Amino acid sequence: MRSSASNGSIDELKSLSSNCPENIELHRPFLDSVTIICPKCGKEMYRVPEVIDCWFDSGAMPFAQHHYPFENKELFETQFPADFICEGVDQTRGWFYSLLAISTLIFNKAPFKNVIVIGHVLDENGQKMSKSKGNSVDPFDVLKIYGADAVRWYFYINSAPWLPNRFHDKAVTEYQRKFMGTLWNTYAFLYCTEI
Repeated sequence: MRSSASNGSIDELKSLSSNCPENIELHRPFLDSVTIICPKCGKEMYRVPEVIDCWFDSGAMPFAQHHYPFENKELFETQFPADFICEGVDQTRGWFYSLLAISTLIFNKAPFKNVIVIGHVLDENGQKMSKSKGNSVDPFDVLKIYGADAVRWYFYINSAPWLPNRFHDKAVTEYQRKFMGTLWNTYAFLYCTEI
C-alpha cells in the first residue's frame, strides 16, 4: 500500500479505507485485504505483494525504536551511535550487515562504536543447540540446579566468548566443584575460624 503520508497511523488508515477492520493487525496476511481509494486517479490501492527482507526491520532498530526522525530526536542523538552491540556470530550477515548498511546510507557512519560477537552454545557432542533439534537446555533449570555463579564461571573460563562453547551438565559440575567449591570452602574456613 503506498500513500503520500510519511508518518501514518492506524487511525489514518481507518479514515482512508472503507474496509479496514476495527482491530487491524498491521502484518501480513491481515493487512492484505485493506484497500484505499487513490485521491488522484480514483483507483483502488492495495498492499504490494513484495516484502522487504526481514533483516531490514532489524537493521532499522536504532531509528525505529524512537520513531526517529518524526519524534524523539534528542533522545535518539544521545544514544546514536551505540557504544557497543553484541550478538551471535550467525548474525553478522543479517543483523550486523543491515544495521551497518542502513546507518551508512542515512548518516554515512556506523551505528555502533564496538561490536562484540559471541560464538554458539553447543551441546556435549559439538552440535549447535536448537529447540528444533531437541538438544537445547532450559536456562532456568540450569540456574536452579547449579546457580548463576557456577554457570557464569563456566562460560567465563571455558573458552573465549567469540568461540563456540560446549555446554553440558558434567562440565558445569566439574567447574563448579573445582573452582566454586574450593572458593566457598576457603571462604567458609576463613569465616568460621575468625568467629
